[in-house]
Amino acid sequence: MTFNRSNLFSLFLLHLLVPTQVQALNADGVLLLSFKYSILSDPLSVLRNWNYDDKTPCLWTGVTCTELGKPSTPDMFRVTSLVLPNKHLLGSIAPDLFSIPHLRILDLSSNFFNGSLPDSAFNATELSVISLGNNNLSGDLPTSINSVTNLQLLNLSANAFTGKIPLSLSLLKNLTVVSLTKNSFSGDIPGGFEAVQVLDLSSNFLNGSLPPDLGGRSLHYLSLSHNKLSGEIPPGFAAKFPANATVDLSFNNLTGPIPSSLSLLNQKAESFSGNPELCGKPLKTLCSIPSTLSNPPNIPENTSPAIAVKPRNSAPPTNSSTEQPNQTVKSKLKPSTIAGIIVADIVGLAIIGLFVLYVYQVRKRRRSPESSTFSFFTTCLDKNEAKKSKPSFVVEVNVTESPDAKTACGSCINGGRYDETSTSESDVENNNQQTVQAFDRTDGGRLKQNAQTKLITVDGETRLDLDTLLKASAYVLGTNVTRIVYKAVLENGTAFAVRRIETESCATTKVKDFEREVRAIAKIRHPNLVRIRGFCWGNDEKLLISDYVPNGSLLGSFTATKASSSSSTPSSQHPLSFEARVKIARGMARGLS
Repeated sequence: MTFNRSNLFSLFLLHLLVPTQVQALNADGVLLLSFKYSILSDPLSVLRNWNYDDKTPCLWTGVTCTELGKPSTPDMFRVTSLVLPNKHLLGSIAPDLFSIPHLRILDLSSNFFNGSLPDSAFNATELSVISLGNNNLSGDLPTSINSVTNLQLLNLSANAFTGKIPLSLSLLKNLTVVSLTKNSFSGDIPGGFEAVQVLDLSSNFLNGSLPPDLGGRSLHYLSLSHNKLSGEIPPGFAAKFPANATVDLSFNNLTGPIPSSLSLLNQKAESFSGNPELCGKPLKTLCSIPSTLSNPPNIPENTSPAIAVKPRNSAPPTNSSTEQPNQTVKSKLKPSTIAGIIVADIVGLAIIGLFVLYVYQVRKRRRSPESSTFSFFTTCLDKNEAKKSKPSFVVEVNVTESPDAKTACGSCINGGRYDETSTSESDVENNNQQTVQAFDRTDGGRLKQNAQTKLITVDGETRLDLDTLLKASAYVLGTNVTRIVYKAVLENGTAFAVRRIETESCATTKVKDFEREVRAIAKIRHPNLVRIRGFCWGNDEKLLISDYVPNGSLLGSFTATKASSSSSTPSSQHPLSFEARVKIARGMARGLS
């Protein structure tokens, strides 16, 4: 008996204690614990302090309470907010969560909640904020959403909701922010969002047409991009939008002209891109002007012009079936297309004109020798042929007559032939000397060095001054009636070929112009061309300084015969073989190229 009495007493105490521990938590806390038990994974241990031991859940993570009940009662503090964004929670949303009577803010965004939204989701009529974006929720949006009359923000973005957007959504007069982007909603867009300020329905499968009256004067942001909306934009679609509102209708299948509402005209062209059939401002695509031409009346051919002006009847012509397609084609020709054709024609004509002008200039340059870079220099040499030479520098040298002079460097420079009176350096070595004036003037006077006499080198390699040239030994290589070429040997043994150019026979009167042209010639580098080293500028004449070539002239080699080559004259040149002549011709061609 004692044992039975003790057991009964223990059971009675357990019966009294267990209800007391459970009843310590108020009703809102019990509903929240039901939500906790529906969570399958809580890697961050966010809900570890949600226990039955507390009288109220007001100190739990993410829970906010407000004093609404009777004082000194468990229901004095009621749950009004549950905010657990980005906590990596995995599971489903328990229906009991929406049974909290005074719940106003529910934010479970950026988690891993799945399943569908329960039908009792909107039983909490005091809800003002529902943010469930960036989860894996699916299914249809319950039509009972209109029962949440205090709803101000609805964020269901980045989920997998399907079906149509409930028409009752626009009946919520306190709703200001709606974000249903990145879902799979389809069908038409409900209209009449009078209080909505932000409406984002982008990246769905909405395939209907735009409502004639979508929103009111409070709308500041509207995005319907990346859907399948079709048809024309109704004239009153954006009539109530503020002028500074942002509207994005890009990447749909909209057609026709853009209405002239101020809010649409203020948008960028990107807000309407992806709609090939849209036209009008702010797009650059102009709308086609419909044709207003009617079919011509059926007038007999034998009618006089005076009567033909006034048709006899308004009956359609018999050939209307053949003319109507032509008129349709003409009416589809947009002004932008016409402008493009005109611009293309003008550009094509301009290109043809420039090409013809270029060909003309090229042919003109080829025909006119004066267009050459060295034309002035050729003129100087040609004019020098017609006058007697007037040398400007005087140097006494000892030379003798030699037949080799006519085949030396002077012939290489200008290709001319010289008289038998020419001399060479070889005869000087035979001690048959004769004193001549190598650079003398015809009047017998001597030109002394002065400030106006300049010697300029143009090849960048030769170091030569005027004093050195005046002290050099000069030998006449070749002369004729109008020209003379010298061989100048410096004190160090360096030899140059010097050709005289009279100032009177040259069109260039400025030393800078002459120097520029000579430098242009000196830039030409080729094994078969004699290099120009510099020039000397004087008041009455000029000297052109080039390399001295001791092998004689090309003309002398071509005209040499076996008889002359067998003579004992040292300056005799051997006749060239046919292979040598071909090689020389090829070298000349390379030089000319």
